[in-house]
Amino acid sequence: MSTTALKLLALGLMFLDHIYEFIPGIPLIFTILGRISAPLFFFCTVWGFHYTRSRKTYLLRLFDCSALMGILDCILNQSVAEPVRQCRNNIFGTLFLVCLFCFLWEKWQEPKKKILAVAAFLTINEVVQLLCAGLLATPLAPAMESGLGISRRNFFLILRGFLPNYYNCEGGAWAVAMGVVLAFCKDSPKRVALGFGGYCLAYFLYTLYSGLVMGQTQWLSYLFTGSIQWLQVLALPWMLVYNGKRGRGMKYLFYVFYPAHIALLFWLGNAVAGKI
Repeated sequence: MSTTALKLLALGLMFLDHIYEFIPGIPLIFTILGRISAPLFFFCTVWGFHYTRSRKTYLLRLFDCSALMGILDCILNQSVAEPVRQCRNNIFGTLFLVCLFCFLWEKWQEPKKKILAVAAFLTINEVVQLLCAGLLATPLAPAMESGLGISRRNFFLILRGFLPNYYNCEGGAWAVAMGVVLAFCKDSPKRVALGFGGYCLAYFLYTLYSGLVMGQTQWLSYLFTGSIQWLQVLALPWMLVYNGKRGRGMKYLFYVFYPAHIALLFWLGNAVAGKI
């Protein structure tokens, strides 16, 4: 399968996942299938970043989309008094962080200096998180609420769009780690299988541990209905049939489709629930 084919598959599965997220009464299988979409997007993104003519332009485009998506999340939530589900979707910020790591890793070519790339990435994330927390603690948040009617929760969504880091991005540090793993392993199907498979195993063990901490006893229900993110391993076969070809491109399809379908499903779900 080409990059374009993988992107279209991921778009379709993402659409199913978000139908489940925003519209009440949708069968669970929609979101189970949706677990496949994010890994495929990360896989396509790290390949896209590898082949792009300008790393800086690629990063800037993802950052701009992250900032705009943060604003859109806020607008959508503010448009409905009590939405069925708060809109917190912003995969652009997570993709930006993955590509930022790749950019820094490539910056220092000597193996002995690679530690600088890791240190720089960690430092940037910590500083950005402190800045984000600091802005939330200042009078700016109450001023936004009293002046523009933007709640602190929605103001946070704007901040995380402009200040993405692995603490507040969609999927958190686990999602960023997945993207980094795929970036390192993408060149070989064997390495993809070992790297992404190992990541999924680690996530599955983490899921089991979380269940034990919560005193979980109904394991089948927990693993297949309660905490299903580990089912992202179903994306692996599709990565292994990637043929290394770009396909037809459709460069900007994802950047347009993502916010458009989020807005459509958010309003449709609230209309179905009688909220608007």
